[in-house]
Amino acid sequence: MAVKQAECLSNMWGGQPPKLALDGVFDSVMLKKIEWIQGCHGLPENGVIDARTWQVLYHPALDCYNPYPA
Repeated sequence: MAVKQAECLSNMWGGQPPKLALDGVFDSVMLKKIEWIQGCHGLPENGVIDARTWQVLYHPALDCYNPYPA
């Protein structure tokens, strides 16, 4: 259930990042997106959805100046 919540919250980010399927699967596409979101907020880009990552998922930055990885 937590993975689906993280997918849904990450899909609120606009712009270039891809929208994730709400399938509850933590795959390489989701990992890349979580790492990018972490980098946008100055967090360690480790893909682990810890308390600080949940905080930024619920309260995203208005803009991220890190280009989304190809």
